[in-house]
Amino acid sequence: MTTTDRVARDDASAANAPTRDARLRARIAELAALGRANDVDGFVAKFVPKDCEVEDAVEFARSLREDGERWALLRREIDVINAGAPRARLIAGDEIKRAEFRFEMPRRDGEDVGVVISREVAFVNYAEDGEPSDWRAEG
Repeated sequence: MTTTDRVARDDASAANAPTRDARLRARIAELAALGRANDVDGFVAKFVPKDCEVEDAVEFARSLREDGERWALLRREIDVINAGAPRARLIAGDEIKRAEFRFEMPRRDGEDVGVVISREVAFVNYAEDGEPSDWRAEG
């Protein structure tokens, strides 16, 4: 077990992501921990859809490393979902194969909140019958 796996597992017990599915809560907590550790490659490996081409995942990771603001926003969004209500809520999905969350786009410290932007993020369980859950961003 790696340090990030251990941190993610520990975070999962405290996670408040707005879902009844413990494995989805654990995946969201794991993504939050990878973000806090600034582990772009680890985050991308657990975040991108399972059917994503390797080249596309590599390009996504490269773009996050090159665009620090985009990476910071994605990490803040996962943190909001991980924190749960009242800032994030489940709005659609059966929580077995799909779950969609809505939340207010997080702002940087001191940023003017003149316009509120609602964001939605969907996770899909890519596991086949008999496999353990494999929650990832919807692609």
